[in-house]
Amino acid sequence: MSKNAEGARKFLSELVKAESYSGNEREAAEVCASRMRDLGYKHIEIDEAGNAIGANFDYERNPNPDLLLFSHLDTVNGFWKVREDENGISGRGVVDAKGCLASYIEAGASAPKSLKLVVAGVTEEEAPTSKGTRHLLTRIKPKLAVNGEPSNCDGITIAYKGRILVECRSEGEAAHAGMRAENPIEKVIEYYEKLRDHFPRHHTFDSVIFNVTHIDYGKKDALNIIPTNLDFYMDVRVPPNKEIKKIESLFKSSAPDGIKVRVAESFPGCEISLNDPLVRGMVCAIRGQKIIPRYLKKSGSADMNLTMAAGIPTIAYGPGDSKLDHTGKEYLAWLDYEKAIVVLKSFLKEQKFLG
Repeated sequence: MSKNAEGARKFLSELVKAESYSGNEREAAEVCASRMRDLGYKHIEIDEAGNAIGANFDYERNPNPDLLLFSHLDTVNGFWKVREDENGISGRGVVDAKGCLASYIEAGASAPKSLKLVVAGVTEEEAPTSKGTRHLLTRIKPKLAVNGEPSNCDGITIAYKGRILVECRSEGEAAHAGMRAENPIEKVIEYYEKLRDHFPRHHTFDSVIFNVTHIDYGKKDALNIIPTNLDFYMDVRVPPNKEIKKIESLFKSSAPDGIKVRVAESFPGCEISLNDPLVRGMVCAIRGQKIIPRYLKKSGSADMNLTMAAGIPTIAYGPGDSKLDHTGKEYLAWLDYEKAIVVLKSFLKEQKFLG
């Protein structure tokens, strides 16, 4: 094993061991900043949003880098002991998305000086806030961006769905279960069935997908009482070809009397053209490693949605199988991690994404 590969593996191991649930990313940011110093980045900081940032030029004086490589420091909850052997490493966040972030930091150190590059580990991507990326975009406006999300070494993510988080409350009056009364549970069933008529269950990329993800009502020790109210949330995923404001309006107008609906979060889907130089540049880098590239459209969302909404052409790329995201089976093979680093180094060296 080369010294570079050994250092890259050690860095990823340390990063995965740094527990970093959303809002608690400081230790992971410090691990990244330390590795950036070791690799020779010229401008390194942990900013007020907790982002770990490194660059090969002074982005304070020139806030328009040619390229931003960024991925997230935080993970969903569920920490377990990191395990590693000669084949790979497992642990919370190794796929989503610390393997991606580590590969960006490793590859970014090799970028030619002619390319103004910023590499960032951002905070709270797994939270509704996306605090890190939102703050970063108040400081810099890159010409192009690559978002670190797992796509395996051969995949280029060109599209993500948007998201609407719908917060609802169904209200009635507390009553004995043997009496005739307004039942908030029945109101919710009526509302749900109406929405399901609009949006049947299917999972094609061009379809709107919604699911109830949280319900709070009643008490188990009072099963003979109709509850006063029922609070619930729905997570709605909207493809780029749908107007998100119209979908929001439909969720509001479909609610029967007695249900209050509030949109807690909303951002549109995004898609980049296959002919964009950014896509073509990554295709060339992948093919250069004798790998056949794939194009991916994902039903989830990522910080790529935010950069695309800001007018910054963006793709997503990174090692790891996204089917393992948010599970207790996250695992990344060392060879895939190292292959992604090589692809990214080639991508930065050739600079075909500049058109």
